[in-house]
Amino acid sequence: MPPHDDIRKYRFKATTRVRMSQTDIVGIVNNIRFFDFIEIGRFEYFRDMGLRYADMKDYGVSMALLESSCRYLSPLYFDEVIEIYTRVDYIGDSSFQVRYLIYVPERDVVVAEGKTASVFLGIESRKPIKIPDELKRKIVDYEGEKNIRTKDSSVK
Repeated sequence: MPPHDDIRKYRFKATTRVRMSQTDIVGIVNNIRFFDFIEIGRFEYFRDMGLRYADMKDYGVSMALLESSCRYLSPLYFDEVIEIYTRVDYIGDSSFQVRYLIYVPERDVVVAEGKTASVFLGIESRKPIKIPDELKRKIVDYEGEKNIRTKDSSVK
């Protein structure tokens, strides 16, 4: 398990392997490719919760990425197995924030930390809308009330 202070807060983990197409000529992962791993973490997280992106239309919403950032801590190399730890740590009225840790178990090192912010949009209007209560409840139940902040609460 990654040597990280907050790792206990991460309920979900996806595992993948670094592919040749994600590296430069000397086999080091190109910095932009970390966003591929962040996306894998986000989509697999929601899939594990039972919410596929394609199912959002059933709720009358879609999601758009507002912000994505990555802090690089150590190089990542071709053919390494990585674990992508993912969690929602904040839910507002129409948006939410997701955090990520990218960990290499063989070297026992966190190689990157990421963060994304997304907003729910009305399918027709394509404008921000309130997160449907059922979706919000699924996320809070999945994470656990004590592990997630909401607009109306402080850090629990």
